[in-house]
Amino acid sequence: MSGVALVLAGHGSHISANTAGIVWGYVDRLRRMGVADEITACFWKEPPAFSQVLAALESTQVVIVPLFTANGYFTSQVIPTEMGLRGPTTRIGDKRVFCTAPLGEHPLLDAVVDRRLSDMVAAHNLSPAGTAAAIIGHGTRRNPQSRDATRRQAQRIAARGWFAEVVDCYLDDQPDIPSIYKRTRAKHIIALPYFLAEGSHVRQDVPRALGIAGDGAVENVRDRCVHFAEPVGTDDSVCDVILALAQTSGLPFETQTDRGAWAGFPKAGAGDLLAALEQSDMLRFGQICLTRECVWRSDNRDSRACSSPTALRGLLREAAFHPLPTQVDLPGGWHVELAQPVDAHAVLETVCPGLVADWAAQRRGALQTESLADIGGRQDGMFKDIEQLPSPVIQRTIDEICGACVRQPTWHGADGDLPCRAPCNWWLTNARKFEKECA
Repeated sequence: MSGVALVLAGHGSHISANTAGIVWGYVDRLRRMGVADEITACFWKEPPAFSQVLAALESTQVVIVPLFTANGYFTSQVIPTEMGLRGPTTRIGDKRVFCTAPLGEHPLLDAVVDRRLSDMVAAHNLSPAGTAAAIIGHGTRRNPQSRDATRRQAQRIAARGWFAEVVDCYLDDQPDIPSIYKRTRAKHIIALPYFLAEGSHVRQDVPRALGIAGDGAVENVRDRCVHFAEPVGTDDSVCDVILALAQTSGLPFETQTDRGAWAGFPKAGAGDLLAALEQSDMLRFGQICLTRECVWRSDNRDSRACSSPTALRGLLREAAFHPLPTQVDLPGGWHVELAQPVDAHAVLETVCPGLVADWAAQRRGALQTESLADIGGRQDGMFKDIEQLPSPVIQRTIDEICGACVRQPTWHGADGDLPCRAPCNWWLTNARKFEKECA
């Protein structure tokens, strides 16, 4: 088929629902705006993985927008390697895949930074001439370019002569965050995280490095008043930046009539699911039950009603966050009444992204798996040569991680109705942890 898909590529987290949660929030908004035939997200640390998201799409034109604040390690190395990209445009099977510049490189974010700083000035009645601004980026020693976007923002603000002092600093690079107390003298400091989400970095790591609680109150550190701003990625205008980047592909991404909460999802496997529902009174995907009228968590038909992906995702992710949404202890007590049977696919895709596509591919005999050797061979980070793990470590990880998941490790030769095409980041991370424990 033809069609256009928009994919937002983020980092994700093993400990915070907010890191990927804000990306899914953008996805929900863009779906309702009707800007593309299929709209979804993919992540490094959460499903769907960078390497697997294309399999969930039927569109032949796909645009990837990296939701990172800099053109660094993830945008120049990890995403291209995991997705098989060979430049701005790549032909992958029947798909033409475009990859744009990262979100943080777009000049429209300048206005967001300015607004964050001016809001802090107004809220606390500050005199800019007596205030320092610290633009805080993530940075990484693996790629010095990761500092460029943050540094550019600091230089741009400094050139305006707006604040007494402007510095850039980094969570995982130099100059580090605590250095702002030596590099500035103003009594008041506005600390602005040049991050996209209110995840563990913004709510824990950056405040810890600043020596503050990070709860929004003005805090005194080393006889300085620190005003901690919201990260730039939570601004309402970010979807406008995403669309501006997507349009650099030359494809039209225009707002259409509101298509409803359950429209705009990936389509791979949706037809297979609908056909299976027509032939059965009820289907079961792990702990989730489906009919043509309703989707619910097993044994919880009379429960809380969720009428949108946002509501359902909030219930499942925020109540008890799991980095692996297919874990066997999926929160229950919810159901979704379906306006039409095809919406069952959208509900399943909300709960377990990519699961239906793999389920359908296996039923057709078309599921393509990836081995540990495949993954270890393309990695240059902590998972490089992961296939060389001792057999006892591999088996322990399968027992503990795969054993707590409703999917079966098809990539390791297991059979089952709910396949897993490749070891996930959660599996790989725990395998390395178990390896250290056994050393």
